[in-house]
Amino acid sequence: MFAEYNYDDFPYVRVNFNKTIENSEDFDKFLAGWIELYHQKKKFIFIFDTTNVGFVNPTYCVKMAMFIHNLKRREIQYLQQSFIIVASNVVEKLLELIFFLQKPVSPVYIINKRNFHSP
Repeated sequence: MFAEYNYDDFPYVRVNFNKTIENSEDFDKFLAGWIELYHQKKKFIFIFDTTNVGFVNPTYCVKMAMFIHNLKRREIQYLQQSFIIVASNVVEKLLELIFFLQKPVSPVYIINKRNFHSP
């Protein structure tokens, strides 16, 4: 599975990504998990951990941008903000492409793990 959701610290929802998207069904499961959070009608914050992500076909960037576009049409936005942990220049470029195609639903903070050192 490409994305694994962890709800242990709700309203913080941690999403850990694996190496790559196996197929469209794998990607659709990721999106279904996101929509399920909206069905709960509770505000939440995403923490996306992309440190294990390898190659992702850029066509999924277009699909993600379309998904965000559709989310923005919803009357209520439950997603309050997102933190995206990145360890790869490639992933950063893919995120830039997504957000160029479609602005995010809520504030997004990109944390570069290569330059981040905890105290």
